[in-house]
Amino acid sequence: MNRIVKRITPVHQVKSCIRLPGSKSITHRALLIAALSRGKSILRNALKAEDTLLTARALELLGSQVIWNGVTVMIVPPEQHWITPDAPILLGNSGTSIRLLLALAATGTGTFIFDGSSRLRERPVGPVLDALRRLGVTCHCLQNDGFPPVRIVSKGLQGGEVLIDARQSSQFLSALLLASPCARSDVTIGWIEPVASFPYVAITLSMLEQAGIHYQWLGNNRLVIPAPQSYPPLDYLVEGDCSSASYFWGAAAITGGEVTTHPVSRDSLQGDCRFLDILAEMGCTLAWEEHSVKVKGPPHLLPVDRDMNTMPDMVPTLAVLAAFAAGRTRITNVAHLRMKESDRLSVVASELKKLSIPVEELPDGLIIEGGKALPPKEAIEAHDDHRIAMAFAMAGLRLKEVTINGADAVAKSFPGFWDVFEQLRIT
Repeated sequence: MNRIVKRITPVHQVKSCIRLPGSKSITHRALLIAALSRGKSILRNALKAEDTLLTARALELLGSQVIWNGVTVMIVPPEQHWITPDAPILLGNSGTSIRLLLALAATGTGTFIFDGSSRLRERPVGPVLDALRRLGVTCHCLQNDGFPPVRIVSKGLQGGEVLIDARQSSQFLSALLLASPCARSDVTIGWIEPVASFPYVAITLSMLEQAGIHYQWLGNNRLVIPAPQSYPPLDYLVEGDCSSASYFWGAAAITGGEVTTHPVSRDSLQGDCRFLDILAEMGCTLAWEEHSVKVKGPPHLLPVDRDMNTMPDMVPTLAVLAAFAAGRTRITNVAHLRMKESDRLSVVASELKKLSIPVEELPDGLIIEGGKALPPKEAIEAHDDHRIAMAFAMAGLRLKEVTINGADAVAKSFPGFWDVFEQLRIT
């Protein structure tokens, strides 16, 4: 575990205007689409962080050229998909990277091994592998069935019909959606409902449409992608990351201050943008401009009762806010958070208890009795989880003595987080 420590200085009310980094989810998908295309692509406002760099490095090992210039990145795909790497492709603890890249690698010819950290080896990939097998790909889990490390041997994707169990992760479904246009013949994809975090699937489908890829719905949970189709080269602007924005929206909410974030719009592709609706329910005031939103916190935060299945990454943010909302907040339908970078339900509960907040841990959520948070007597542990570090930073704006152990976990999705967090200032 990283041991860099960050001490947070309380403020009375924050007031700031924050420029957001590019969306992590959209950057991952845009990198893959660019590598699958037939020419040079340019991505603007791309997120340059640990996870997206792992994806980019994997694409380089598979034969793509990936050239960064700040937050603009050029991708030149190889003439032949793919070059077989001499060694396993290592993906740290990036579940998004391994799940999407397994399907991408299967669109080409070769033998590919994917591996990562000890935590990544605990994160499931079985549903992706089951679907790839149905499409003619040989897949072997080298240690535990359904988990990395994985070796795949492919001569390209055949067409056919697959049924994906995406109740643990929407990434299983997104992986197949991104790869299927490159199959030899049509691919029909069905999925078991409910899909965990379906808005991320909606992002994938929207990006397929933007790239000119055709598909046809066959029902509420089934569609067909005609194949083969070719991805065109991209010139793509990545929108600001709403997941990262949530910590600054939360800073306004928790201090009764105001924060403007940009670029973000009402019609964002990201489901996490809907977290603003929860903030409004908690008493915040929202003011939209064309490419920005201002959040103004209330004098007193209100508790909520919410099913968070469609925006699970927002659970740590909501949980910390709930600690300062007098009354009972109930968070449900997010059992899959136990398979993230940490067991987020257990970790959030244990760290909130350090703030003297009563928390009941449910199999699929949390019940938080908020309103009487106290300065902690020991440091908050990030548990090598970027979202835990960033969410609990908000608590330090209201409470003295908040320190975050493992503060550099933020590098996974927002390397500049602490510098930007310092822009929050007293009015």
